[in-house]
Amino acid sequence: MAEELEVIVPVLVIRSVEGKIEDVKIYTDKSLEDVLREYGKKALDEWNPALSDFTIMKTFYELRYKLPIDPDLYDIIEALELEMMREGNELIVKLPVYTISFDNRWSGDSYRDLKVYVVAYMIDESVKKQLLEYAAETTAREKSLEPSVSLTEEQLQRLEEGLREAEQVEAEEQAAATSTASKRKRSRRSRKKS
Repeated sequence: MAEELEVIVPVLVIRSVEGKIEDVKIYTDKSLEDVLREYGKKALDEWNPALSDFTIMKTFYELRYKLPIDPDLYDIIEALELEMMREGNELIVKLPVYTISFDNRWSGDSYRDLKVYVVAYMIDESVKKQLLEYAAETTAREKSLEPSVSLTEEQLQRLEEGLREAEQVEAEEQAAATSTASKRKRSRRSRKKS
């Protein structure tokens, strides 16, 4: 019977304050759950309930790797039971990322995280770089809760062209249906006269 190998995956913790990375720690001797609880408690001590909410939110960060990937990386992904799928020549891996927000402000339909801890497995060096960017961006600016769509000028033009084409097809179909209906009426009238 094959023996299962224990895979030790470092846990990355990033402290981001107002768009800047203040601290980065990597733990190789603790589980993700233990590190998450430790930093949740640490953030609770820093939290001011009169000024902000306290949340720990789990999201999934999409990582993309060109195929074939390193076998060691594949073993880590499998050992952590991360969701993965193939898209063309890439492997997409969904990495759970925990954001501990303990200093934030609300203003109408928008909010801003001022201070957060981001906690995740560091399955390879590229994850560290991407999560540093993610953590800095999380606290960099205010976010709106209203859904927004932004399109480039080219995308907007293509959308308008597609709408015009759809309207033209619809008009042609209506004209054809009207023409067919009036032919049927004429055909019934001529049968009644006979």
